This record gives sequence, C-alpha cells and structure tokens, in this order.
Amino acid sequence: MNPIIRLFLLLLMASSAAYPQAVTLPKPDAPLPPIMLAWAEAQKGMADMEVAFQQTRTIPALKKPVTAAGRFWRFQDGAFRWELGTPVAAVLVHDAKEFRVRESADAPWQVLAEDDPRYRMWARFLSGREASPEDLTRHFLVKEAEDSPGVATVTLRPKAPFIRRYLRQLDLQISHESKRLLQLRAIQGDGATVLMLFGEPKAVSASDKAKLLAR
Repeated sequence: MNPIIRLFLLLLMASSAAYPQAVTLPKPDAPLPPIMLAWAEAQKGMADMEVAFQQTRTIPALKKPVTAAGRFWRFQDGAFRWELGTPVAAVLVHDAKEFRVRESADAPWQVLAEDDPRYRMWARFLSGREASPEDLTRHFLVKEAEDSPGVATVTLRPKAPFIRRYLRQLDLQISHESKRLLQLRAIQGDGATVLMLFGEPKAVSASDKAKLLAR
C-alpha cells in the first residue's frame, strides 16, 4: 500500500484495539475497487524515494486556510525522513537506531518511542506498516467514481460512529495511467479539512540517504 494513506489508517488500527474483546468486529464488505488494488500493487518494490507535497488545512473558525509545503523520504528498509514548512520547521526521522523529532529549527533533537501518540501516525505510515485490503473494507465504506478522464476518486467513510467523530471521510485521487496518488483530502469530524497534493516521486541515492538520516 502506498505510504501516504498509512497516515490516516492509524485511525483504523486504533479502532480495532478500541473494540472490547467480547464485541465482534465488522465483517469485510465487497473487494476494494480495482484502481486501489492496482495502485497498491504498483507500490511493491518501489525504490527509495522523495516526494514533495503541499498541505492546505481549512478550519471553520479561521477565515483563511493555512498552507504549508513539505517533503518526505521513504526508504525500502523502513527508514524515513519527513519535513514540514518553508524554511523547514519540523523534522521527523527514523533510522536503524532511533526515532526522533525536531519540532523547530532551533529546537534540540528528541528521541521518541515509536508509539508516542503525537507522532505515531507518521511513524506508522512512513515506516511501511500498513492495513490490508480486508482491514480497509472491514472498517470503511469504499466507493469509486471517475473524477475526470484518467483519474479515479476513491472515497472511504468510517463505519464506526466513534471514528466518525474524528474522521468523516477520506478522498483519494489516483491516476489510472501512473497508478500514482495525486491528492488526498481528509474531512475531520469538526468540519476541518486537510488537503495534500503530491508531486512526482524522485529517486534518492545511497549517499543522500545517509545525509538525510544523520543528526
């Protein structure tokens, strides 16, 4: 599965743990749309990569949306680096030894536990942990529509009421030709939205990887 969606699928994983043991989990629905299966298959064996993104957050209480640029690097061995802001304000890094964050340009590095609630979303999706197609259809209602020629929009709506309090809907735009995720929109329970637009993945050299993971 493409790493981007893992950011939001942590809610799915958390929902499984939140169910009492005596409660039966919902059954999976129909199989995922073919475009999502093709997209997931296309990600297997992807080389180390860098992806730039533009994030726009719209909050009902604010008159103007808040926009920030960012980049992330994901490596086949599970290591990653994530940056947000121009100039870079926040950095999250996971290498073979530790998981750490620097919350501003002047702040010191902090070493974290991977289950730190402030950062585990990023840790989950960037390190390569993923939910299966069965998990997706178990916890989400999934529908596909043609957004424009060559582009499919897949909508995921959580089934569980307690998840809908935090996340109402995810919309993924996927290119039929490249099997690339073009954008992702999350509609939160409070009406706020987060829209992420993704650039073309770029290859990363071994020497660049070493620099990106260094302190």
